[in-house]
Amino acid sequence: MGRVTAYAPGSTSNVGPGFDCLGIAVTGLGDRVSAERTGRPGVRVVRVSDTRIPTGADANTAALAAAAVLERAQAAGVGLELEIDKGLPLAGGLGGSAASAVAGAVAANALLGATLGQDALFECALAAEAVVAGRHPDNVAPSLFGGAVVVLGLDPPRYARLDVHPALRLVFVMPGYGVATMKARALLPVAVARPDAVAQAAALAGLVLGLERGDGALLREAIVDRIAEPGRIPLYPGYADAREAALGAGAWGVAVSGAGPTLVAIASEETAAAVGEAAASAYDGLGDRPARVHVAGVDREGARLL
Repeated sequence: MGRVTAYAPGSTSNVGPGFDCLGIAVTGLGDRVSAERTGRPGVRVVRVSDTRIPTGADANTAALAAAAVLERAQAAGVGLELEIDKGLPLAGGLGGSAASAVAGAVAANALLGATLGQDALFECALAAEAVVAGRHPDNVAPSLFGGAVVVLGLDPPRYARLDVHPALRLVFVMPGYGVATMKARALLPVAVARPDAVAQAAALAGLVLGLERGDGALLREAIVDRIAEPGRIPLYPGYADAREAALGAGAWGVAVSGAGPTLVAIASEETAAAVGEAAASAYDGLGDRPARVHVAGVDREGARLL
């Protein structure tokens, strides 16, 4: 093959108490990276769908991940040109940098004859994500592997798959403004009080059970973040009102998706549309564009070639 296109789904991470360890791949939103072999060694980005995306090979996650694949596969003399089509919002909290990294890694690996396995691709994509957003795997893992993933460790990578009940829907409400991941991570606490740590661990256990069982009452109790969300609230105008509106419309749980500002609500198929509409109305007048709503299921396939 001389040219391939890889797709990697977006993802929601944290989902309340799953900070930096839980992520879910979502349907209908993702990034595409096309890669072509050339005679000139190295990785170059030759086209991006959004001019705000950096094209430098040292700042673009797709290029960084592709270069990591070449290095790991001992193919430093190979040349690749990348074209990137963003289907995910920039600075939106839906794993955009991770999805580009994953798609870049998968495309590069395909052009090398798929010499690297999934764990190696995970490490290559994670290394790329670390450059621009920090070394946290909760978006890379679901985007690559698909489904819902709990990351148990990094050195070496250890993870467990989580089944999400098919009756659940993920409702994303994307306000008309963005929040840079690094800015959000700068507001994280340096220490966590023991009662908060215990409550967060209990909530994560409840979240996992609620997702597997489709238990709305359990999800409503569990989706509370005591570590990241409290200090970040000033970054999310309208979120508090949108959260209450979504719960009032029937959502079983509401949280900030990743570093935000996207809101993620878990709801039934019957209430999902109303939940999205109610939350979006709370963001009216905020940002430079109207809030967008996307109702999704779980993308169980993960990254793939198109």
